[in-house]
Amino acid sequence: MITNRVSKKREDYTQSTRSVAALERAVDMGLARAPGQSVSYAVVDDAKQSRERVMLASEELDEYDVGFYREVLVRAASVLSPLGWRASDIEEELGQYTESSLASFG
Repeated sequence: MITNRVSKKREDYTQSTRSVAALERAVDMGLARAPGQSVSYAVVDDAKQSRERVMLASEELDEYDVGFYREVLVRAASVLSPLGWRASDIEEELGQYTESSLASFG
């Protein structure tokens, strides 16, 4: 899950970000967030530009955007570069694992 604190009302945003998509979903569900509050969501299809690209933490999630989270993981793992691990090494390691749905863990 990703949690972001919103800094303004939904209608004040001009870009179509993941957080804005989450805010739109929250409004649709009657869970509007005010500036200063947080919104938690999972990215389910980052290729979309609508509220369909995310699902709120309160929604039942059965799949997620593996490619998006893989990218996030590789970027975060860049802290390992002083130890000799490069992005290509991390990608190679990740390539050994098969993609699974969340349902396979429950």
